[in-house]
Amino acid sequence: MLIRFLLASAFLSLSLPLMAQATDPFHETETLPVFESCAHIQGDQNEQQICFSRFIMNHLMNELQWPEGLKENGKVFVELTFDAKGHLAEVNSLRSYDDLAKAEALRAVRTLPDPIRPGTVDGEAAPVTMVVPVMFTRN
Repeated sequence: MLIRFLLASAFLSLSLPLMAQATDPFHETETLPVFESCAHIQGDQNEQQICFSRFIMNHLMNELQWPEGLKENGKVFVELTFDAKGHLAEVNSLRSYDDLAKAEALRAVRTLPDPIRPGTVDGEAAPVTMVVPVMFTRN
């Protein structure tokens, strides 16, 4: 029996790095890593952020499977850290409603491909961390 579930509907509400241009010297400008499917977007950081979020959402929707024994709906909050070279360096669960859901969310996130460009801080390659809410919902 195939059970589908959705990722959190508001992927744009992810705890992603601030994407606005810095207007004073005390704020850093951060950009997200760029996946191959988003490489065509140049210069528009809002569009890059949307593409990044959609890529992760689509990847997880295709990769996630309902864990056998999972009985209820809920969310798992997964923290992702990409290193300065753009590789997925760390994947941790910050909060989960169920251990089975947590294990499946972490497994699915670890299957993300490497981006083609790393994230940056003030134009220099740098580690980037964000939180992805993964929602398990029976249809």
